[in-house]
Amino acid sequence: MLHRSDAVRRRLGGGLVVAFAALLITACPSPPAHRPTPPTPQAKPPSKPEITLEDVPSELKSEKIGPMDGNDPSARSPILDVMATENERSMSKLRTAKPFPAYYMEYAIHQQRLVAIEAEGGALVNTSDNTDRYMDVEVRVGSPALDNRHTIPDDTRGVNDTLSRQVYAPFGEDKEALENALWVETDRRYREAAQQFFYVKQDRKLSSAEKGAPDFVHEKKEVYVEKRATLAFDKDAWTKRIKECSKKALRGYATRGSCSVLFELNTMWFVNSEGTQLQLSWTSARIGVSVGVKADDGQSLSRLEQRFARNPDGLPGDDVVDKMIEKASTDLDALYKAPRVDPYVGPAILEGRATGVFFHEVFGHRIEGHRQKERTSGRTFTAAVGKEIMPDWINIYDDPTLNTLNGVVLNGFYRFDDEGVRAQRASLVRKGVLEGFDMGRNPIPGFLHSNGHGRKQLGRTTVSRQGNLVVEATKSVTDEKLHQMLLDEIKRQHKPFGLIFTDIQGGFTLTTTDLPQSFKVEPVMAYRLYPDGHKQLVRGIDIVGTPLTALGNILAAGRKVETFNGMCGAESGWVPVSASAPALLIKTLETERKAAPMDRQPILPPPSVRQDVGGGAR
Repeated sequence: MLHRSDAVRRRLGGGLVVAFAALLITACPSPPAHRPTPPTPQAKPPSKPEITLEDVPSELKSEKIGPMDGNDPSARSPILDVMATENERSMSKLRTAKPFPAYYMEYAIHQQRLVAIEAEGGALVNTSDNTDRYMDVEVRVGSPALDNRHTIPDDTRGVNDTLSRQVYAPFGEDKEALENALWVETDRRYREAAQQFFYVKQDRKLSSAEKGAPDFVHEKKEVYVEKRATLAFDKDAWTKRIKECSKKALRGYATRGSCSVLFELNTMWFVNSEGTQLQLSWTSARIGVSVGVKADDGQSLSRLEQRFARNPDGLPGDDVVDKMIEKASTDLDALYKAPRVDPYVGPAILEGRATGVFFHEVFGHRIEGHRQKERTSGRTFTAAVGKEIMPDWINIYDDPTLNTLNGVVLNGFYRFDDEGVRAQRASLVRKGVLEGFDMGRNPIPGFLHSNGHGRKQLGRTTVSRQGNLVVEATKSVTDEKLHQMLLDEIKRQHKPFGLIFTDIQGGFTLTTTDLPQSFKVEPVMAYRLYPDGHKQLVRGIDIVGTPLTALGNILAAGRKVETFNGMCGAESGWVPVSASAPALLIKTLETERKAAPMDRQPILPPPSVRQDVGGGAR
């Protein structure tokens, strides 16, 4: 599931969701006996649309960074040597441990500095600068064919639980302190793994388990050392900028105007029993402008504009930030006046960032490799390899080595995944045909090796996840023609209007068999397009549907590719991702009413009077 950062969104991968269906019974008077009931006229089904696309591909200009670019062995930290020595010492004993030997082990130490500055209405509300160092130990017992991470259906003992544990590691390079910390955590993790494997073995004896791919795959060793990154910024200057930004953001109908920056400095050391040794170090930066207000009917309205960069100096200057404020405020004022609308089914256009979130939820989570073998997963595309699942002019791939796309920094960039495997481009769909999956070290039939997509939040269990998802069209049309196609489709289907979605704040999807195989995408800016060509902003709707139907309804694509940067939450925690795509014309899209609380606007007016967009005082 994708979310931006002003509101945390959850991907429903577990828990209990109960749906109630209401049965409505109505009685109609019978017609007189002497007057036969005339047959109900049947609506003429709409004719098949005639779509002509031009042999012009979507506009894609990317910058790649190879996983080995920047390798500098001279920058190697002694921490790597301590971890490698302790890993080897522990494995020499655990390989023959009773009753269950260990066959693989990895150590990770992650040091993270987080700097946050946030202001609201011109005043500072939060400032923090914290540095923590954590360690993570993974021990696998049994064999690659069957180990402690094997999925057990109807698990009541928590064997399949993705452990979430943040264990602090000592700072510095003291050999004895690091060795002792690793030793303690290794012992704890081995005992947990042995207990898990005991229940896995019992389940195999009692159940008719499917025979399929192994639980783990060994990969070649990697050795990469990156120079320690530094985080440089002027805190006083940034504090002043953020306070001024938030003061400007409190305008128009907004009752909340805030601005924030988040800077990160990360360094990770990773070793495993295959000989892989990695030292990775990077910085990231984000600036956001968020405004909000409560509508008369109780719906909370908000707009967020944000930018990402590799470091603080890469963030935009005040002129661009002022444009972000103007965009967010103008949109919020328009939403405040916009009508709340009813559910709808009909043709629609998803513009670039909206399309990116759409594909992330509808398609992306369902092609994560581990879901193809889980017995509790819907496996929507497991048997679809080699089959056409969408128009033949669509290609989709996931490439974490992309640093930028069309000038936009991609949030899903990384050099090595969290299992020590080199980041690689995964070809998912070629000419509309499903080619593969995002793979970690959990193999599936036909895909027995990782392509560098094993990812997790520190302290969680790694699974295959998306990185930089890119949707490209080999045939496209101009924006003007795409809108004309929507108008033609509205008339062809005899609809009163169509919909255009220009921005989306997030979404979630359901992938387990005990729940409907559906998705929900949450638009921010949605417009009705009427047959005469005029547009009307509306609010209060979510896009819903099922994946196979949604992907089969794609009619045409635009040329411009846009990117949605955000965070994705799933069973392995939150990871940074991006989703890039062109605008799409969808033949049939379904919307439903967005949930709204019974709240109302504040009884008292704001303490200060501001000018609204029309020039009058509130």
